[in-house]
Amino acid sequence: MRLLTPLLLLLSFSCSALSQSTELKGVGRFETLDNPWFLVALYGETNQQDKLVADKLELKVVEEKVSVRRFRQLWQDVFAVGADRQQWLKHSDDLSRFLELTRGPLKTNDYVVIERQGDEAVVSINYREHARLSAEFLTLMVDTLTARIAPIPELREGLLGMLPDAEQDQLVRQFIRGEPSLGRISETARWLRRMPASDKQEQVTQL
Repeated sequence: MRLLTPLLLLLSFSCSALSQSTELKGVGRFETLDNPWFLVALYGETNQQDKLVADKLELKVVEEKVSVRRFRQLWQDVFAVGADRQQWLKHSDDLSRFLELTRGPLKTNDYVVIERQGDEAVVSINYREHARLSAEFLTLMVDTLTARIAPIPELREGLLGMLPDAEQDQLVRQFIRGEPSLGRISETARWLRRMPASDKQEQVTQL
């Protein structure tokens, strides 16, 4: 893979203090029908077998509003298209919890992180921990997004650092430009006080 450009290096150091122990692989655009929803940054390492070992995904919301229903539908579509049914059934509990993360609409500059910590994947929204999933779920999620036949080819190219330098740099600029306000951080933190949504196991098994 080509060397990281200066802006990619900037993102790897400035986007999160937790990024220091891993390598930024790339930034891509999660969009459907030419409508961008998130910018996604992938951190990880390449092992001796030349296989990507993902450590973290960072999502920055670029749409004005992503409703709870839209968030679930976007990811359900990705999982349904890009992953083996048996794999997702195996991780159905994690998938259900991930789809239920939001208790209200996500808004521009909201910041969602899924980071490996030992055998768990810690999910935070606007710097507050919201869930702990299995590390295998993060691996499967990244494998799905970066598969050879990926649900969103443009996102795959960005995450793997395959975009032209100028386009990748533009995505990095956009990623680091906005931050959630203190008011917004408090607002999403209050989601933690709400009761969990009703069981979505039936939705998961239908993928």
